[in-house]
Amino acid sequence: MTVSASRVQFIWSPLLGWALLTCVAPAALAQVGVPVPGVTIGTISPNDPTSSAPNDQAPQTTTSTGTTASGGNNSPAVTTFDVTPATTVAPPAIALPPGTTVQNPSTQIIPGASDVFAGATSGVIGYGGDGGGPSGDELGITLGSFRLFPQIDITTGYDNNVFAQGGSNATTGSLSTVIAPSLALRSEWLNHSINLLMGGGFGNYQSAPTQNYQNYFFIADGRIDIRSDWFVTWSLGYRRATEALGTPNVSFAQAPTVAESIPLFLSMTKTFNRLSVEVGGSAIKSWYTDHSTITSLGLDGASRNRAEYEQHVRLGYDISDDLTLFVTPSITQVRYDQNVDSSGQNRDSTRAGLGVGAVWKINPTSTINGSVGYVVANSGGLGTTSGYTFALSGTWNGYQPLVIRPNLSRGISETALSSYRNTINTVLGVDYSYQLFDEWAIAGGTSYSLADYQPIDGLGASPREDTFFRSSIGLLWQPRPQLSIGPIFEYSQAGSSDPINGPSYNRQIISIRLTAKR
Repeated sequence: MTVSASRVQFIWSPLLGWALLTCVAPAALAQVGVPVPGVTIGTISPNDPTSSAPNDQAPQTTTSTGTTASGGNNSPAVTTFDVTPATTVAPPAIALPPGTTVQNPSTQIIPGASDVFAGATSGVIGYGGDGGGPSGDELGITLGSFRLFPQIDITTGYDNNVFAQGGSNATTGSLSTVIAPSLALRSEWLNHSINLLMGGGFGNYQSAPTQNYQNYFFIADGRIDIRSDWFVTWSLGYRRATEALGTPNVSFAQAPTVAESIPLFLSMTKTFNRLSVEVGGSAIKSWYTDHSTITSLGLDGASRNRAEYEQHVRLGYDISDDLTLFVTPSITQVRYDQNVDSSGQNRDSTRAGLGVGAVWKINPTSTINGSVGYVVANSGGLGTTSGYTFALSGTWNGYQPLVIRPNLSRGISETALSSYRNTINTVLGVDYSYQLFDEWAIAGGTSYSLADYQPIDGLGASPREDTFFRSSIGLLWQPRPQLSIGPIFEYSQAGSSDPINGPSYNRQIISIRLTAKR
């Protein structure tokens, strides 16, 4: 969601939402997240209901308002819009450092990073009065009816535990450098829209070369306005990301596994006075390439290759201009490439979910978006997982220099461990930013994540719970909209009910991030 001093904006860009959800952060583990200039997106989660709300803010020539919500397991967020011309151009953003609520941190362009795009609580300040800061139409290059936003982030720092080790294992520290360029091209039309985005993350660890990575993504999405109350949204892209040691749901021993995917999303929304109806679906093809030995408890990359198909209907009703209620039934099919994988299992599953929720605009700069649901995931011979899912996110800006974004979520996702059929993920987090002066801001976040692995019936595996805590704080100086620099400190730790195979470590990272954009 995009929040300004004058009004609340809900802007959803389907595939950009997907990509930024798991693709873009500015640095190695614990660096500041990179808001992609020119891309303003809201919640979408086509392949993981526990992943939510990437939020970027950028100069706008149109303002879209609407409601977003995730409808059950593996269903994308859905949105209704009213399009009206905007009269102002938003000032640039200052990105929050990590510590944000990362729902699916194991597949990211910057491996292990708490990128703001993965967090469900926005991650930027400085737009439309969100705490001050430099303002003005100083970002972007006009190309006819399009606007181009180039950006590059360079982060260098020291990680005292690159391999996320604990116990009696000796930890390894390393200097790291990460370069994260991005290029966004977005239309500035009153009707219809198209957005193109490309970028990547290229990291180097001086003392741990096996953790080096080269990841990138290409995305296109758009909206076709059939009438003022009837539109179609679409998206398509490619992502190469990297799983990271010290994050949930990993099973490799040394060099990270590369995760690639191609997602497709299509939906149509029609509004009847206060009632809105959306019908949509998504398809995501995912495949994995291992670059080190997989542990005895893990699935190799070929056994994890799969396609996911989701269909949903969303019914929304505007009780008032500030309150919208919705209900979203959904069905998801997960089909693996190997009918029988390396563990002799067929992991195909079908999931059905029903979610209800509401969006409440408390005031022009504060809002709450929440939903609850119930999901049943039938994995055939591996057993059935069912449970409640929920999501709650929002932004509070009652005191102008201070922005607080809490988040709470729970959902079911696939697992990389052979003795378990899936994972129930619960995340509680909060991001904050405080504008000290016109050019200085304190920004940070704290999150607590619980990964509850569901054992396969008959294998004798015990239930397993992994916990992850992360907190960070940064001081950012932005003398001009095109430039920002500042130090970031992050602390993280993990523990498990399985002391032999589960994660157990403490980690500290200190770094300096420089961002240049136009």
